[in-house]
Amino acid sequence: MKSSTRAVLLKGAHVIDPGQGIDGVQDVALENGKIQSVAGLPPDVETIDLTGSYLTPGWIDIHVHVYGTLGFADPDSIGVCQGVTSYVEAGGPGIGTLDEFLALLEGQTKTTLYAGPYIRPLGILGLNFIESNVRTLTNIPIADWIDFKKAHPGLLRYIKVGAFSGYGYGPNKIGKGLAEILDLPLYAHIGEHQLQPGNESAYEIYRVSEAGDIVTHIYHGNECGILDKDGKIFPVVQDAKNRGVLFDVGFGGFNFSWRVAERAWAQGFFPDIISSDLQQFNVAGPAYSLANVMTCFMKLGMSLREAIEKVTIAPAKALRMTDIAGTLRPGLPADVTVFRIDRGAITLTDTTNHTRPYDQRIVPTITFKNGERIDCDMERCQNERNWLIQIAEDHEPEGMKRLTAAQTAFLGVLAGKLAPIQWDEFSVQTLDYDKSLALQAAFHQARLEQNIPLRDALIAVFDLFLDNPFTMQIGLFLLRLDRGFALERMRKVATAQRKVA
Repeated sequence: MKSSTRAVLLKGAHVIDPGQGIDGVQDVALENGKIQSVAGLPPDVETIDLTGSYLTPGWIDIHVHVYGTLGFADPDSIGVCQGVTSYVEAGGPGIGTLDEFLALLEGQTKTTLYAGPYIRPLGILGLNFIESNVRTLTNIPIADWIDFKKAHPGLLRYIKVGAFSGYGYGPNKIGKGLAEILDLPLYAHIGEHQLQPGNESAYEIYRVSEAGDIVTHIYHGNECGILDKDGKIFPVVQDAKNRGVLFDVGFGGFNFSWRVAERAWAQGFFPDIISSDLQQFNVAGPAYSLANVMTCFMKLGMSLREAIEKVTIAPAKALRMTDIAGTLRPGLPADVTVFRIDRGAITLTDTTNHTRPYDQRIVPTITFKNGERIDCDMERCQNERNWLIQIAEDHEPEGMKRLTAAQTAFLGVLAGKLAPIQWDEFSVQTLDYDKSLALQAAFHQARLEQNIPLRDALIAVFDLFLDNPFTMQIGLFLLRLDRGFALERMRKVATAQRKVA
């Protein structure tokens, strides 16, 4: 994205920058998209009075979902619109879909988007899909991973793996091995989907993780959590923390329990990083925003300064990006979050519908991204069109009018490639992983045959069936469609284009 070149003086805010040990009222200068020294500003600099507000380095959310089966139509609605200047897509793509991920989202968000791809080639499959089906790993193409990372330096920030159970320790070790090969942290999901009740292999993730690796969803209240039956931290969990394994909140839609957090807190088991795990199913509650998750941890006893540390310098260090984010050091990108503290009675809800009363809330007001000012809109993300994927079966989406001749010709060829494949409309109970791979392969065959750019081909399919621009793995998206309806619409637009031509 373009940087703002004009000089701006942000005056009078209470600045909290744990990375530099700053905690007090002082001025901050921005110019040419960078943090600048106040002393070097021109005399006629534009001044913004932020007296009464707090100002921090731009927030980093290391766990969001903006792509794939859990993603949003409007990714910036949970990014710069909420004070978050950088975020990581946590497992939506895998090596088999990273090219699709980039084609759809590279350069499409003001928020800086990184990837934490999943060990499974397709990435995350769906909300209720049981990760313990180890066959969905299909293969781990090491050479492809190495080549992709080399071709896209700085994009990959960790390798995500689910704490698979039911197949012993192997999947966790495979994930760790891949992370080591790529010189990236291992990012381990220990939440409910991956775990089969009572299976001790789930805890192997703590043993294979090393200093700098990250475990997320630490306060979930499901099976195989961090607490034993007496509410004590499991020794294997504490040992991992003592070794330098980092622990991340990952609030999510099912993975934050007040009961677990309070018991862990009483034993001094605190998070190293605060993340939201915002996704389609929690943005309207109970997670809402990274700011809301930070507020929850202030309720637990964390100071405001500590909460800011957990979303600025701590994640920047964990993701090895202190040279580009995490502090307000002059010369770094001008990524800044401005917020206020609202006082008054509120209710904070966990993912098990238990509540706690509190008397304050963090409310982001302004984001500066590379020096560009964006006024926050905390409700923008909650629009149903942003989080609910609806197939336009009873009408033709507006996007159909934008299809080019090349795109409509591609859709005609795609219909021909898909016609021999039989599939049932997607459901979480009947997800046919192998069939989604076949549909993906047919898509790419048609694309290569027509010599159409990947982005144009993907957009053609989404514009044909959606009113809003969701982005997800093409094989899984096609699997969601009624086969007869999908083929009929593809053929219809292709035939209409041929008649016009």
